Amino acid sequence: MNKVVIYKLIVEALKKRFDTAKWAANQAYEAATSEESVAENKYDTFGLEASYLAHGQSQRVLECEKDYLSFLNHDAMIFAEDDEVKTGALVSVVELNATVGDVKWFYLSACAGGLSVDITGGKSVFLVTPSSPVGLTLIGKTEGDEVVLKQSGREIAYEIVSVL
Repeated sequence: MNKVVIYKLIVEALKKRFDTAKWAANQAYEAATSEESVAENKYDTFGLEASYLAHGQSQRVLECEKDYLSFLNHDAMIFAEDDEVKTGALVSVVELNATVGDVKWFYLSACAGGLSVDITGGKSVFLVTPSSPVGLTLIGKTEGDEVVLKQSGREIAYEIVSVL
């Protein structure tokens, strides 16, 4: 797994998310300032609702821009074999006692938790923040450690295969 390639895919995904948020904010602004949004009577709240939506979309744009710039202004950190998991780590885990070793990939990120990026072979890398349940579980662990993660309400034991 090439961490630099994964990092570039994350930056691309964040840029796309930022562009989509800008488009949605522009659409909401157009709806809020349209002549059709002018209230026809005291019960007509379309214009007010459109302005709330435009405000929320503008806040989303700021959040997406912050996440994108945060990644853009930092390079992918490369970890040594015995390094502990911390922000910037790309971590692979495999389920213990599983007949097929299905590898899961997590990227510990200071922002954009919940984003997933598709990589080759139909796999995904999931961005998790250090304050998330998965992030809290992985922080400080090293290659070979066992961790227990909740998945669909079940606790599943995994082994950390690599920290990149």
